[in-house]
Amino acid sequence: MKKQLLFTALLFSAATQAQQLDLTNEPAIGATQTMYLLDTLTDAYPNITGTGVTWDYSNIVGMNMETRVIEILDATTTSFASAFPTSTKVMSIQGAISNYFTSNTSERSSQGFVYEEPAFGTVLATFDVNNETTIQYPFAYGDYFTDNFAGSLAFDFNGFPQTPAATGVAYASIDGQGTLLLPNSTSLSNVIRYKIVDTVFTQVNFIGVMDIEFVRTQYEYYDLANNSLPVFIHTVVSIAQSGGGAALMSQTNVVSSIAPNANLGIQDEAANTFSVYPNPSEGIVTFEGDFAADATATIFDQTGRTVYTVTSLTNGTTIDLSSLNKGIYLVGLTNNGVESTQTVVIK
Repeated sequence: MKKQLLFTALLFSAATQAQQLDLTNEPAIGATQTMYLLDTLTDAYPNITGTGVTWDYSNIVGMNMETRVIEILDATTTSFASAFPTSTKVMSIQGAISNYFTSNTSERSSQGFVYEEPAFGTVLATFDVNNETTIQYPFAYGDYFTDNFAGSLAFDFNGFPQTPAATGVAYASIDGQGTLLLPNSTSLSNVIRYKIVDTVFTQVNFIGVMDIEFVRTQYEYYDLANNSLPVFIHTVVSIAQSGGGAALMSQTNVVSSIAPNANLGIQDEAANTFSVYPNPSEGIVTFEGDFAADATATIFDQTGRTVYTVTSLTNGTTIDLSSLNKGIYLVGLTNNGVESTQTVVIK
């Protein structure tokens, strides 16, 4: 009887540990999944790691029931195919990022990505000097690695085309295995969480040369017994001056395969939408947006130091920043409880 119990326990343990990313469960071209866009304040749970853990997203809040499609495309048929001639697949997250890659039995390698960012427009990253390894197959809980990559970027920075060389480092791991709780009493057991942090180092040439870094921190949750595509994704992309200081831009995208029970309305979504013009400016800038009575704006320099504060912000408020040194500043807005940022250049 003890032997039978031991055998059963071993079988259960093996089944629990069987979740791993490998070439056999990599999503095929044509795979697609409709995801629900979530509130950007959704917690990434960076400290919930290990085995037997629970990630509780049962009370997530959606964004007016907006959806995004994740799909695996044939890289040769996309509009950026010429920039990635060796890629075979693309994992595309609608309105966010498209990763171009190839795979074999030992690894998945990225040749670069196309990223849509409000301030920088379309950012095209090609890792043609040295591809980025994003997954080493098989990849299971406890596995991790780092990888160096190199290539170039192409984007507009405040209206100036930039095509700098770029280098980078990636850190990837399976940092957790456990239960993922989603709305509508959805409980997915034996889920694994894939984490990747990749940092791209480059330069922009505007009012002198500035070293900057693009950092993506992405968590993907996989229920491989039922789906080859991730069932939940939390991504933060930030752009900052190398060496620290306030971010020039930070964008969060969170999507779920299960619809949320609660949603922010259109007015809630618009609460953090604003613009500052002209940009670049010689110092006189005007705010445009739908601001609540307690809306405030704070201007930070590249070290994160507060250099100007605006209270009781209204549409059309104009401020004078001409006393500041030339350079790039971060504008942080708090409006109706929602925080957002933009950059402004003083020339």
